[in-house]
Amino acid sequence: MSDTVRYTRERNVFGNPLMDFQNTQFKLAECQAEIMIGEAYVDRCNSELLDGQLMDARAAAAKMWLSEMQARVVDTCLHFFDGYGYMSEYPVARAFTDARAQRIYGGANEIMRVIIARSL
Repeated sequence: MSDTVRYTRERNVFGNPLMDFQNTQFKLAECQAEIMIGEAYVDRCNSELLDGQLMDARAAAAKMWLSEMQARVVDTCLHFFDGYGYMSEYPVARAFTDARAQRIYGGANEIMRVIIARSL
C-alpha cells in the first residue's frame, strides 16, 4: 500500500495530487484500517500458536479473511494506478496477481469455510 500512497501523492489529476481528493483519502483509510485489523488478528493467532492454543477454525478464519482482505486492498490500490496498474513494471500489478493466488493455495477459501463451519 505504501507504493499507492506515494503514487497518489505524486500523481496529479485536474491540477491537484490524487491524494488531495476526499474519495482517495477515504478509500486508502479504509484499506489501512483493514490492514491494521488483520495485523492484530495475526498477532493474536501467533500468540495462540506459541501457547499451543491455536484452534483449526481460528487459523482457517485467519487464512480466509486475510487473503480476501488482501484482494480487496490490492484491488483498491490498483484502481488508483488506472491503466498503469496492469503494467508489470508496477509492483501493484504483481500484487494483484499474487493476491488472487492467496485465496487458492494453502487450502482454498471454500475449504477454510468448511473448517470454520464444522467448528460451529
